[in-house]
Amino acid sequence: MDRLRAQLSTTVAGAAGPYGYTISLGGSIALTVHHLGTPDYGEVILMMLGAVVGFLALEFIAQGSFRPIVPAPDIAPTMWGNAHVPSAGGAITAVWGLVHVFDEPFAWAFTGFAATFVYFLVTALQRVTVAAVRARRAQPAADSSAPSSR
Repeated sequence: MDRLRAQLSTTVAGAAGPYGYTISLGGSIALTVHHLGTPDYGEVILMMLGAVVGFLALEFIAQGSFRPIVPAPDIAPTMWGNAHVPSAGGAITAVWGLVHVFDEPFAWAFTGFAATFVYFLVTALQRVTVAAVRARRAQPAADSSAPSSR
């Protein structure tokens, strides 16, 4: 049973990012189709291009350039760091707002961009926040380790 739990933990941790992005993009597409109707081929391509531009923008922000650099050390995933309610919910909410502002065909490009950009940015913020909370909890309280002056 321990080996099964260990393997399940590895599998779930490895799938957390793709899973979250899938529910973000799937929900975003569903909202956009509901509001704009079924896209034609060109609108699907615009959505794909919007997603690619969103990903490239994030890569540029993360790297500081388009030249590859040594990747930052990964922050170990946690259950709460991979809870995709803020990231997927934020992406879907951003798309909901955009499809009420922009008309087709460009709303499709904004759908791909927003779903990608918001999901990955908020996921990174979630993981950094959880890591900071964990680090703070791991530090002994300063008051309890300092000798008393009395």
